[in-house]
Parts: sequence; structure tokens; C-alpha cells
Amino acid sequence: MNNMLKYSALLLVLVLVLAGCRKEPNYSDIPQITFDRVEQYTYSQNKVLIDTLFIVIDFQDGDGNLGLSRGSGGSQTGPDFQDPFNPGSPYFDNYFANLQVKRGNTYESTPFTFSGRFPRLSNDEAPETLEGEIRFTIDSFTTIDYPAGDTVRFEVYIYDRALNKSNVVYTDDVVLYQGQGR
Repeated sequence: MNNMLKYSALLLVLVLVLAGCRKEPNYSDIPQITFDRVEQYTYSQNKVLIDTLFIVIDFQDGDGNLGLSRGSGGSQTGPDFQDPFNPGSPYFDNYFANLQVKRGNTYESTPFTFSGRFPRLSNDEAPETLEGEIRFTIDSFTTIDYPAGDTVRFEVYIYDRALNKSNVVYTDDVVLYQGQGR
């Protein structure tokens, strides 16, 4: 019985040591994204149908330099608002979703890009491996602009603070104004 307790304790210590030796994943410093899902919510306001879409992508980044601060209280100061991230710069936003409308079996690109900033995902500048999901909201589809039943998709990509562009992914088709009401 004494030997059994001694070996059980030794086995427990060995399991804990091995579990603590988990190797960090080795991701590229260029962000990689994969499409996860689109969540769609349709509602009516003043007899106009409105769609709110949530595009969810998964990401992996080897150096953790994803995200830009949004400023506090409307203030656009700090390093995330200086060149090349200053207002008017092509890198002011770090998330881009280009709208494409399905016509027959093909997709037509439109001039509409829904872009924005997602916040810094790491609290400091130290390089670290990151993975997770980004959820981006588009809440401006109305039947005034797009007829009910139109099918759309989005071409999505992100930038990191080193201006590395991720790969491009496409969402699944979304039939406008067919979402679950809220």
C-alpha cells in the first residue's frame, strides 16, 4: 500500500510536469484568418426591413500585433492615430469586408466596403502568439437599398500593426432579410 501511494504521487507529479511543458504554436507573423460564420438578425422599423449581420472570423498571428485602439471619449490621440494609422490613411481601419452581390452564378463586386477598427488584442508590445475570433457588426442593410431576397457575400481581410495583410476569405451566402427576428 505504501509503494502504491509513493508511485501514485510520482505519477501525478510526472503528469503535471508534462502538462506544463505545452509547446507554443508556431504561427506566421502575417495574420491568417478563416471564415467562421455569419449571424443574421432581421427586424422591421417604420415598415422598413433592416438586417444586422455579424461576420465572425477566426485568426492566428505569430507576433500578436493585431488591433488598433479606438481612442477614448472620441479622442484620436496616441500611436494608433499617428502615421500610418492617421485618419484618411488606408491603414486607419484594420478590418475590411467588401460587399459582393450574387447575380446568377457569379458575384459582382460593389463599391461598398464595410471597414472598421477592432481593438488591440494584446496589452503590451511584447511579441506573443495569438489566436481567437473577431466578430464584426454590419447594421446598415435596409430594403430601401437592397431588395428582399438579394444574395450577398463578403470578401474579408485584416491588417496588423506592421501593415501585413492577412489572407482573404469569403463568407457564406447571405439572403437578405431572411434572418431570425429579434
